[in-house]
Amino acid sequence: GYEVLAIDKNMDKINAIANLVTRAACTDAKDESLLKQLGVKNSDCAIVCIGGDDITDSVLTTLALKDMGVKQVVCKAKDNMHKTVLKKVGADNVIIPEQEAGIKAAIELVSDRLFDIIELSDEYSIVDAVVPNTWIGKSIMELSVRKKYNVNIVAIKSNNGGKVNISPEPEYKFKDTDIVVLVGDIESINRLESI
Repeated sequence: GYEVLAIDKNMDKINAIANLVTRAACTDAKDESLLKQLGVKNSDCAIVCIGGDDITDSVLTTLALKDMGVKQVVCKAKDNMHKTVLKKVGADNVIIPEQEAGIKAAIELVSDRLFDIIELSDEYSIVDAVVPNTWIGKSIMELSVRKKYNVNIVAIKSNNGGKVNISPEPEYKFKDTDIVVLVGDIESINRLESI
């Protein structure tokens, strides 16, 4: 339901995506005058996902978009230094997909209990975790989860495809088929591994 303009310097890529977007243009995204001709300044959001080792194009494109007044610019970075530079030139949000996927894969490989993670910031995450055995048959209130473990339970899912219980009541008693969705700081979530 949204209008999407795709821009790339490679005509093969433009031809490949042309039928999936509202408009596709083969041009240099860091050229502010060309972006203005395409009406980019009227966009609600721009996503800059320029690959390669040279960060110059993504930095100049981000700068051009912010100078034109695009409300929200989301960028893909190759590493933390690239992220820092993009933030300094005005990017509203910067993701490092390879790093985020690597962290998620590492957690899944080394953890028996945590199997999905969404980073909210450098300190806080949302995780899906297998309910600790010591919690089974006990209520959220009985365990004092928030006070004792410094995490909040935002939902409980059944690992056998059942319903999702959003904001479960304090009286809810954990079952061995439960997956608990927690939000908290990384250190507190990691401590759950030892219980």
